[in-house]
Amino acid sequence: MLKKKNTWYSIIVIGLFTGLLLFTIYFLLQLVNHEVYSWLFSFTYTIPFIGMWFVAQRVREKILDGYINYKEAYFTSLLTGIISALTFAGLIYFVYTVLNPNDINYRVLQLEQLIVSKSGKTNIEEIQMLRNKLNLLLSVSYLTFLNMIFHILLAILYAFIIAIFVRRKNRYIEA
Repeated sequence: MLKKKNTWYSIIVIGLFTGLLLFTIYFLLQLVNHEVYSWLFSFTYTIPFIGMWFVAQRVREKILDGYINYKEAYFTSLLTGIISALTFAGLIYFVYTVLNPNDINYRVLQLEQLIVSKSGKTNIEEIQMLRNKLNLLLSVSYLTFLNMIFHILLAILYAFIIAIFVRRKNRYIEA
């Protein structure tokens, strides 16, 4: 199944498209919504699932003539999810280093203000220590790495679920 050229073409194209779509929606939500966290960001976690489901269905119906076993469905959707995660992480790194490097500083300031306002009395040393921790946690490389690892782990879980439901035995076996 993975030796067929059309399978790899589907996995790579849909994986790249899913990663690009995930990044686009994530970036638009960040521009529109300036809160630290919003429930709208949880919507972005369904985008890789949809892309992985689509590629497994496409490979089953278009390339494998309606039959795909669990292993093939799992690896097809997993590879799509990994390509999507790598695309998303690469685009995050590119945007925060080249296009908009000041956004990370803005987010650090926003989180710092939120934590200081909720904690009440804080002195200058505590604020400086908090700023240093936030700068480490929200550095571009750390943010890229965490997003990549999280989306790959999410892809493993999604691939497991998708493979259960997408696999199909050929019901129309002729004698």
